[in-house]
Amino acid sequence: MNRGEGKSIRRQASLYLYGFPEIETLRHQFNPVQAALIPAHITLCREDEVEDWSLLQTRIQAAGPLNIKIEFGLPVRESNLVYLPVVGGADQIENLRRELLGTATHLPRKQLPHLTIIHPRNGVCTDAVFRDLLDRCVPFSAILREISLIEQSDGGPWVRFDCCGQ
Repeated sequence: MNRGEGKSIRRQASLYLYGFPEIETLRHQFNPVQAALIPAHITLCREDEVEDWSLLQTRIQAAGPLNIKIEFGLPVRESNLVYLPVVGGADQIENLRRELLGTATHLPRKQLPHLTIIHPRNGVCTDAVFRDLLDRCVPFSAILREISLIEQSDGGPWVRFDCCGQ
């Protein structure tokens, strides 16, 4: 998305993972650039999936408080991407996406809900790093309670935004 005076703006709706400092420690150790840009999260909707952010915000408010229990599995490596897959509760995230995006029959894209530890855009995963992550990570569960609308301007840190006050 590109708006105003040459600024590049990206937006998404995300589910932040609160209360797991050990995950943030791993992210800061193994991918400090990404950790500085955005806290641990699961991306719910990307900008190319949302035509009307005000409508999305209305749907978020109508959905009410969240109480989604999810379970994360062991780290998965795909070259320089390392993530913790959601192995339990992914259907709840998929249903929430469907409700928010208003797509009764299909979603714009299939998403594998996950939490990124190392992002390939600004991190590198070696065999030794991945072995270290495997040794330090154990499956765990979390409760997701809030959807955050966030945006990134010109590659900077992601910040919350109020789409209705833009």
